[in-house]
This record gives sequence, C-alpha cells and structure tokens, in this order.
Amino acid sequence: MELIEVEPHFWELYQQDEQLFLSIAIDLSSVVSCWDIILTHEDNLHYQMQGRDAIQALVEQFVAQIYRGDSTHLEQCRVSPQQQQMMHETFKSWQQKKTQP
Repeated sequence: MELIEVEPHFWELYQQDEQLFLSIAIDLSSVVSCWDIILTHEDNLHYQMQGRDAIQALVEQFVAQIYRGDSTHLEQCRVSPQQQQMMHETFKSWQQKKTQP
C-alpha cells in the first residue's frame, strides 16, 4: 500500500494495486469523525481523469452528508480491519520518512 495524496489534517488517499482507499477526518466542532473507506470503481475513474480535484469534491460530499447526519454511504464503504491496519502503518511510515533529514 502506498500513500499517494495528502490534505494535511483532513484526508489521505492510498493505493494498493488498482484499488484506492480514503481516510477522512471530519471536524464536527466537539468531536472529529474519522472514516477509512474503499473508493468505488467510479470514484477511481474520476480520480484518474481529474486527479486531486475529484478526491476533494468527493470528500466535500462526505462532509456534507455527515453534517446532515447521514453516514450511510461511508458505512457501506468501510475498509476491513486488515485494510485499516495497512493504511495506518503506511501513514506512520510516510510520516517517519517525512521527518527524517
């Protein structure tokens, strides 16, 4: 797994083979709602065509849904515990490389 796009303190985009994964932290004032999800084939295509802008638009849709109290789509796309662990390990590794001189 590889970290391929980052919007600091908001979202990270990961790739493993052809599959994309998204980690989102949504600030709800009193709490931060964190989601690790698998992107759909359609989302993958949008990313291939539009790049980072496609992910930013997707994240904005998710934020709007959460503010409306609707987490249905995010819940349906949750990653497995093993995928979540790989995402967290990839992020930690990326963070360590970033802080090394």
